[in-house]
Amino acid sequence: MENKSIWDADLYPVSFSTLKENITTDILIIGAGISGLSCAYELLDQGAAITIVDQNAVYQGTTLRTTAKITWQHGYIYHDLIRKRGWDKARLYYEFNQSGINRIAEIVSRENIACDFRTVNGYLFALADKERENIEREAAAYDKLDIPYRRARIDPRISAYEALQAAGQANFNITKYLRRIVDILVARGVAIYENTRIVDLHGNGEAIAVTAGNKRIRAKNVIVCNHYPVYKKFNFFFTKMIPYYSYSVVAASSVVEIEDANYINTVSPSIALRFITHAGQRKLNISGASHEAYKFKQPLTEISLLKKFGKENLGVADYQYAWFAQDYATTDLLPLIGRIKDNIFVATSYNKWGMAIATAGAMMIKDLLTKNASGYTALFNPTRMAINCKFLGYNLKVVGTLLKTRSIPKRKVVKLKPDSAVILKKQGKRIGIYKDPEHKLYIVDITCPHMRCGLRFNKLARTYDCKCHGSRFTYDGKLIDGPALKDLRRIATSELHDYLE
Repeated sequence: MENKSIWDADLYPVSFSTLKENITTDILIIGAGISGLSCAYELLDQGAAITIVDQNAVYQGTTLRTTAKITWQHGYIYHDLIRKRGWDKARLYYEFNQSGINRIAEIVSRENIACDFRTVNGYLFALADKERENIEREAAAYDKLDIPYRRARIDPRISAYEALQAAGQANFNITKYLRRIVDILVARGVAIYENTRIVDLHGNGEAIAVTAGNKRIRAKNVIVCNHYPVYKKFNFFFTKMIPYYSYSVVAASSVVEIEDANYINTVSPSIALRFITHAGQRKLNISGASHEAYKFKQPLTEISLLKKFGKENLGVADYQYAWFAQDYATTDLLPLIGRIKDNIFVATSYNKWGMAIATAGAMMIKDLLTKNASGYTALFNPTRMAINCKFLGYNLKVVGTLLKTRSIPKRKVVKLKPDSAVILKKQGKRIGIYKDPEHKLYIVDITCPHMRCGLRFNKLARTYDCKCHGSRFTYDGKLIDGPALKDLRRIATSELHDYLE
C-alpha cells in the first residue's frame, strides 16, 4: 500500500517558475488549489491581467487530498444550521452549494473535460441505532428548508436503517479536472508562479503582496485562496479556524458490489464512501475518522479503523492507497468567503466540504468584484466573530495543547530505523530527526514559528504538524501550509553528535 493520495497520478506535467522579480497585475490570486484556480477561471472574461502564486505547486496542497465528492449533503448539518444560524441562512447555505454543483457540471460539459464526472445519489445514513434520531432531525430540517430527498434503504452491510437519499450529487477526478482548468488559464494568458510564498499583504488603494524572497506584487485586487489567509491587518483567523485531520484509503480491487453513490453517516468520527475510477477500474474509497488536530491520535491507527470497516462490512482486505488530509472548519459551521478590505478578498475554511463551496465561492467573489454585491455577503462574511461555545472551547483547548506539545521525553542516545523519526530536547530546544530510506538524516528545530507550539511527527504524511493552529512542515523543514510564515530552522548533524548512534 502506498501512503499517498490516489490523485498523485494526475499531477500537472509542467512546473511553473518561482517569482524572481517585482511585478504588477490587475488581479493577484494567492493559492492554486480548486479555490484559486476556480476564481481565475470565473474572471477570465473580465479582460484583466491575472496572476496566481502558490507556495507549493499547482493543486498539490489540500486539494490533492480531497475525496472529491461534489454535494450539498454535508453530513448532519442542516438541523444544526437552523438551530444555530436560523432557517434563512440554512436555506442560503443549501442554495450556495447547489449552485456549486451546477457550475462544476456546466464547466465539465462546456470545456469537454474528461475527469470521470458522474452524477450519483447521496446518502446520509446511520451506522448504529444511536444515530437514528439524527436522521429524523435532519429529515425534519430538509422538510422545513424544502430540500428534495426521499427515504431509502441502502446496502445492509453499510446500514440497517433508512437513509436520506439526495439525488443529483456528484463526484469526479479532481486533478484531471484542474489539469484542464490550468491548461485553459495558461492559454488565456494567466501568469502562474509556483514555490512563491506570500509572507505579507497590505496597502491602501493598490495592494502589495510581499514574497519570502522579498519580491513585491502590486495588484488592483487580491483574492486570498490559500489554506490559511495571509493579511497583516486582520490576522486573527487562527482563533476561529479549527484544523481537522481526516483520512482516506482506496481498495486495491474493484470487487465491492454496492450502489455507485456518495455515502456518509451522521456522527463524528464519520465513515464516508464513494467509488473512484482508477486504471480502468472502479475502486472503493473509504474516508473519514476525522478529528480536531489537538487530539493526539496516530494517523496509522485512524487508517486502520477505516480498513477495519471495509473488511468487516464489505469484505475489503487489500488497499492500494492511504492518505491524510488537513482541513479547517469554522467555529460557526459556515466558511469564510468575501471581502476583508476594499480590494482584498478571501475564500477559505470550508469545513471539509471544498468542492461545491470553492466553486460557488469563486462565483461569489466575481460578483463582489464586478457588481460589488452578492446575496451571500452577510452569510459568509470572513471578518465576522461568532463568540460561541465552540469558539471559546477551541481557544481554551489550544492553551492546554501548547503546554502538552512542549513536553518531550528525555533521551540520551537515539537509534533510528530508515523512514522513521524521533523528537528530543536539547538545551531547551525541541529537535526533530528524520532518517530517510537511504539513511540520510534531516534535523530541524520543531518549534512552530507561528506561536511557539511544539510540533509532532506525522508518520503517514512524513510531516511535522502543529496541533494548535495547523501549520505543517516537510521533514526537512519546508513550510507546507498554515498560519506560520517561515520554514523550520535546520540543524547540522554535528550539533547532535552525542545523541546519535
